[in-house]
Amino acid sequence: MKKKNLFSPKDIRQIKALGMSAADVENQLATYRQGPHYLQLSRPCSVKDGIILITPAQRKKLIDLYESESGRCKLIKFVPASGAASRMFTSWFAAAENGGFGSDALNSKFFRDLSLFPFSHLIKENKNGKELLDRKDVKGLLEFILGAEGLNYGDKPKALIPFHRYPEGDLRTALEEHLIEAAGYVRSGGFSHLHFTLNAEHKQNITNFLKKEITRYERLGRIKYKVTSSFQSASSNTIAVDEYNLPLRNVKGELVFRPGGHGALLSNLNNLTADFIFVKNIDNIAPEPLLERNLLFKKMMGGMALKTQREIYSMLHILEAREPSAAEIDKIVYYCLHTLHITFPRGFSRLATTKKIPIIFPLLNRPLRICAMVRNEGEPGGGPFWVVEKDGTPTLQIVEYGHVDKSKSEQLDIWAQAKYFNPVDIVCCIKNYRGKKFVLDNYVNKDAYLITKKNEKGISLRALETPGLWNGGMAYWNTIFVELPLIVFNPVKSVYDLLRPQHSGQSKKPRKTK
Repeated sequence: MKKKNLFSPKDIRQIKALGMSAADVENQLATYRQGPHYLQLSRPCSVKDGIILITPAQRKKLIDLYESESGRCKLIKFVPASGAASRMFTSWFAAAENGGFGSDALNSKFFRDLSLFPFSHLIKENKNGKELLDRKDVKGLLEFILGAEGLNYGDKPKALIPFHRYPEGDLRTALEEHLIEAAGYVRSGGFSHLHFTLNAEHKQNITNFLKKEITRYERLGRIKYKVTSSFQSASSNTIAVDEYNLPLRNVKGELVFRPGGHGALLSNLNNLTADFIFVKNIDNIAPEPLLERNLLFKKMMGGMALKTQREIYSMLHILEAREPSAAEIDKIVYYCLHTLHITFPRGFSRLATTKKIPIIFPLLNRPLRICAMVRNEGEPGGGPFWVVEKDGTPTLQIVEYGHVDKSKSEQLDIWAQAKYFNPVDIVCCIKNYRGKKFVLDNYVNKDAYLITKKNEKGISLRALETPGLWNGGMAYWNTIFVELPLIVFNPVKSVYDLLRPQHSGQSKKPRKTK
C-alpha cells in the first residue's frame, strides 16, 4: 500500500523555507511518538564529589595566571539574548487584561512597588504616565508600561529593559551592564569582544541602541568593543503537535513551528573563533557596585580554564609524540579520574600501556567547559548531577527537572537532595591541542531532548526542545564544576526580581564618562 503523504506541496514549501526537509520534520514527529527520554540520576554533585571548592590561595594563583596570560588569547563573551521582555511581565499582562490585580490591597501594593522600579521616573516624566499615576489607574498604567503608546516594554527584548538606576540618575539596561562587565575581564589586543544571539525582530533596535551608546562605554571602560551578533537558525525550529502527536496548524492551515530551545545555539557557539568563550545569560547581570568582587571569580574561572587546557594539551602531545612510560600513563590516568572525573571502561587497569593510549586519547581530546555552581536557594532551574549513561558509566551533567522521570520516586528523591544550582556561568574551550575547532555537534547527547506542554492563546500543544546548550548540548565535553558564592548569581526572570537588594540597593555611584 502506498504511504500517504503527511505533508502537502504547500507544507513542503514552508518546511524548505525554514532550511529543513520533510524527513527532518518526520524525524521530529517520530520523537514525539517515542515520548520523553529521561536521564538516570545517580546522585547530586557535592564538594569533593563532582564539585571543586577553590581556596583563597588557589583563587589568587588562578587570577594571577589569567591576568598575566589571557591578553595573549582571543577572548569573547557569548550572551544568549534572544529572549523577549514579555516573559518578565507575564503577571502584569494578565493584570492589564483583568483590569487590575484582583483586590484593592494588591492594587495598592502595585503602586507602592512601582516607585521602586528603576524605570519609575520615566512614567512620572511622561505627561500621560503622570496622569495615570495621579488617577491610580492600574489598567491604564500597565498598558502604558507595556504598550506601544508608552514605554513599550512588553514588545522589547530583555536586553533593552532598564535593570538598574544609579544614585545620580544614570539608567542602565541589561545590555549596557554586560558591556561594563565584559570590559573588566574580556580584554585582548586592546578590544573587548562580545557576541549576542538575538531574535531577528530585535536586531535593528539593539543595533541602533549600540550605535548611540557604545562610544560612551568605550570611554568608561577604556577599551574598544567589538560586538557581533547572530540569530538562532530557523532550521533548528521544531514542529508543534497536538495531544495525539499530529502536526498543529494555525488558522491559515499552516504548520506551526517553534524555536527549538537554547540548545539550538550550539552552532552559533561553534561559529565563533576564540580560545576562551565566557557564556552568561542576558538576565544574569549585577550592577556596577557588585562587579569588583564578581570579576575576581570571572578571572578565577578563566585562570582555571587556562591552566586545565594547558595540562590537557601537554598530555595529548605526550601521547601523540612518543610511547609514554607506565609511570607517565599512570599520572595521566590519575588526572583524568580526579580532575576531569572521566570514568574508564571495565578492565582498563589491566590493559598494557600501549592498549590504554587509544582509550585515553579521545577522552582527553574533547571540548572543555568550566561551570560555576552556586548553593541552591530555591531558584527554578537545573543543577549538577552524576548521571548513569547507557553503558553504565557515570558522567557529570547539568540536569533540568524535565529530564527527571517523575514516575520513579527514587529519581525524585535524588533530585530533591541537590544542594547546588546552575547559574549559567561557563568558560568554554572549543579548540583542540592543534588549534583546530572541535565539531561541537559530535559531543551532544541527542537523547537529552525535552517534550513540554504549552498553552498559547487557549490552544494546548506539545513542543519539542533540542538538548539544551549547557545540558545535553555539552554532555560529552570534559567538565569541571566549581563552587562560587551566590553573589555571582543575579537573575531577572520576573520584573519583581528588579526589587531584590542586589538590583535595587546600590550603595555606590557608578563611574562617570567624560
